[in-house]
Amino acid sequence: MDKKGSSGSSIAGGVFVLVIILILVLYGPLLLNKLGVSVVPSATSLNHTVALGVISISAPSTVSPSSTFGATFLVANNLNGKAASNIYFCLDNLGLMTIVSSPETSSPNPNGNAITSGRCVSIPSLASGDILSEGFTLSAPPASAYGNIQYSQNVGYYLNFSYVTTANQQLEFVSQSASSSGNYPAPITQASSVTAGPVMISTSSSQPVTYGEDIELGLSLNNFGIGTPLGNTEINISFNSSIINISAASALGFTFKSFPNGTAVLSKSVTISSSGASIELPISLSPSEYNKLTGSSIPYIQSDMHFSVSYSYEQEGYFPIGLYIEPYSP
Repeated sequence: MDKKGSSGSSIAGGVFVLVIILILVLYGPLLLNKLGVSVVPSATSLNHTVALGVISISAPSTVSPSSTFGATFLVANNLNGKAASNIYFCLDNLGLMTIVSSPETSSPNPNGNAITSGRCVSIPSLASGDILSEGFTLSAPPASAYGNIQYSQNVGYYLNFSYVTTANQQLEFVSQSASSSGNYPAPITQASSVTAGPVMISTSSSQPVTYGEDIELGLSLNNFGIGTPLGNTEINISFNSSIINISAASALGFTFKSFPNGTAVLSKSVTISSSGASIELPISLSPSEYNKLTGSSIPYIQSDMHFSVSYSYEQEGYFPIGLYIEPYSP
């Protein structure tokens, strides 16, 4: 067996593959354009700061005058997020293009962009991880409408939807005996199990909290997405009211609701500005739980708080379509 020849063949094969990769990287967009497929700069990658996104757009990059053509969009909900509702997927900024047909015609959400020349499709809901295909048929203008000169239009689209982001925060109150011995677990000072979405929840607190002290929990809401929150954001905080007291809740503008199982829910509407929104929650133990920290040998008391933030959101994108000049060669 000629090992040297086999090695040379492997090297040659590797070089060939490398050349193919370089060609695709350097000339891939040009090849796609020649095939009549748009290279879309604003298709969305569903990272942790994205709820819904248009993950794929199939549309021709160039069309002939007076022709009709299709544009298909894959709208996806993040697998690590929650269900989306009240979804509107809209095409607008059509320029000289017109919409011939779409899955259905509906009025856009009045909180969102005003539609000037386009059309919206209403999608009642989309579960996390779901993908939905939406197709439009468009018509190109005659050559006389654009003076038979080079013309390209960035057709715009936007998503308008309602979404929920959730998070958990564990609180830890250390007893007198454990404080003296240092025998207690490291506390969780940041929110955990934060679901995907553009409006992110973060917390800060001075833990561990030893007996006789209270927790000052900082709660922050920030827009890390590619779009804009619409209107007010509703925040709900649930906790075990037999363990935790938040005496300043009403002064902070929260409404309070209790349930027979001991769960309490605080609710408040906030506005997320460009700098976000923040709330400081003074938290203490209930008297019965506090007595356990000084009168028994338990090392600590742990309790969870659950945050739910509901909001409407809008994000935009576009895809380019050019028109052939007559006479043209498709």
